[in-house]
Amino acid sequence: MTIKFSVLGLVLLTGCSTTATITRVSGPAVEAKIVGGDRSDVYVETPFGGQEAIPRSDIKDIDHPGSTAGVLGGIVTAYGALNIAVGLPKCETEGAAFCTGVFLPAGIGLPIMLWGIATNAGSRGALDKSPSPGLRGSLFIAPTRQFAGRPNTPGLSVGGAF
Repeated sequence: MTIKFSVLGLVLLTGCSTTATITRVSGPAVEAKIVGGDRSDVYVETPFGGQEAIPRSDIKDIDHPGSTAGVLGGIVTAYGALNIAVGLPKCETEGAAFCTGVFLPAGIGLPIMLWGIATNAGSRGALDKSPSPGLRGSLFIAPTRQFAGRPNTPGLSVGGAF
């Protein structure tokens, strides 16, 4: 049981980051989400919602997100599959608690592995797609003179698209 909790703790400590670490030749590493790329540049999302271009010639290495979660989730899933193969025949005689323990590692490992694979594939796929500049939200605030059907009641109307 201690091993199961140790593995679960290790998986949880890997974090759920969706940013790539881009090691550059002429500067410090950049930790950002890749939103696009072309032949000469890789575009990353800035902390303020904009985009910044990093020349491909300045990129030494890219560590895409999700690889650690994919590997650790795969290990836990493999252990879960082995656990099911060994424990399934005893499920009827041992009861519900035993059966839950038989299926739990696979139930935890599989979603973590799938999330890691999907996140990694999304980051790698973003390198070859053009960035979308028009996907920002907008917000507007307009003064009003009517509120809840009552005229001459000052107020604000807030709206937006996200």
